[in-house]
Amino acid sequence: MLNNRSASFRLILSILIVCLSFQGCITYRPVALEKVPFMERAQTQTQQDVTVTVAVMSDKESKKAFGVPLAKRGLQPVWVDIENRSEIPYIFIPRNMDPDYYSSEEAAFIAHFKQSRQLLKAGLIAVIFFPALALIPVNYFAARHANKKMDRIFGQHSLPSNIIMPQSRESGFVFTPVDEGTKHITVDLLSDRGKNTFSFVTTVPGMKPDYTTKDFAERYPGEQIVEYDKAEVSEALKRFPCCTTNKKGTKNGDPFNLVVIGELEDVITIFTSAGWGETRTLTASSGIAMAKAFFTGEEDRYSPVSPLYHKGHPHDLALQKARNTINQRLHLRLWYTPLRFQGKPVWLGTISRDIGVKFTWKTWYLTTHKIDPNLDDARDYILADLIEAQKVEKFGFIKNIALEKSTKPKKNLTNDPYTTDNKILVVKLSTENVTPSTFP
Repeated sequence: MLNNRSASFRLILSILIVCLSFQGCITYRPVALEKVPFMERAQTQTQQDVTVTVAVMSDKESKKAFGVPLAKRGLQPVWVDIENRSEIPYIFIPRNMDPDYYSSEEAAFIAHFKQSRQLLKAGLIAVIFFPALALIPVNYFAARHANKKMDRIFGQHSLPSNIIMPQSRESGFVFTPVDEGTKHITVDLLSDRGKNTFSFVTTVPGMKPDYTTKDFAERYPGEQIVEYDKAEVSEALKRFPCCTTNKKGTKNGDPFNLVVIGELEDVITIFTSAGWGETRTLTASSGIAMAKAFFTGEEDRYSPVSPLYHKGHPHDLALQKARNTINQRLHLRLWYTPLRFQGKPVWLGTISRDIGVKFTWKTWYLTTHKIDPNLDDARDYILADLIEAQKVEKFGFIKNIALEKSTKPKKNLTNDPYTTDNKILVVKLSTENVTPSTFP
């Protein structure tokens, strides 16, 4: 009986070791582009006998097409197809598409199998399975072969020329940094007649932004939607409470200091064009990724935002502009309201700046952000940001009367003190480039 168990154990151990050995072997098998359905999301625009088509690969698609997980290396391939039916040449400027783009050679080098890492993996396997030492020379030459093949694949798939001659067509990939959710693509073409600019807004599959989990159509029955004019909307906003609350509504959180007027799609497009990132839905995987970024200090442009509440509802939309570490970022939360101004939804919100992370018993992951006490600086930053993007039709300030009258200490739910002039910034967005005017 014991001999049988011992034999079974040795067999299982042998199978496990063999599996580990094969895990240590390098395989590089990119699939043909035709088998990757990213072109189903392609967008096309035409100007003056020139047609431009773009499509962005998701993380899974780029891994299939290029044989390695490009997103983990910070690379996102964007397909660009330019058809020039005119009688003049055009010059494509990839730098204007993204100042941090990668050449195909650089992208391939970043994606290479690192030979030193492969040697280390084979060496570790050999510690428990001596014959695995044979993997060391095998992996060394396999990595060299795979990397050379990778160089060819990247070169073949990249945009071959930045000069689009008359009556010709050029297409291929431009390798850009990774954007999740909404991605903005600008294709500039220069000629002796000037510059043609093609602007695209695309959605990259993979991330699930927080606002996609909300049913805005069912939030307020149709009869509760109320249209206000300039004077009425100002008075209606003054009747809102001073602050966000906890889930039970028993404690005040961050004060309301922001109102945005615009359709949901326009809010997303305008803010992301100004460099703001969407926010992932809080799930187990996004929570783990957030915790990892907390402790490593890495950048996470889309990390979840802890919920605050208004009338029993958590925020409907969160956006953030992070530095190169998750610990420091500007972030805002917006709540969908039944108010309408000139037919556009009115969003009530709060904005603050995270300046660090602190330990707390108030959250299950035992950490929370510490905010900059000066809330007005974050509020004024967003106004400057949107004006710079030329997307503010009107702006103005109203008093947060409830906060002005409050005698409670000005602290948020995690006990961070704050200072403010008690003013709420009101911004009406524009889908066109405009010079802003002020509300009366």
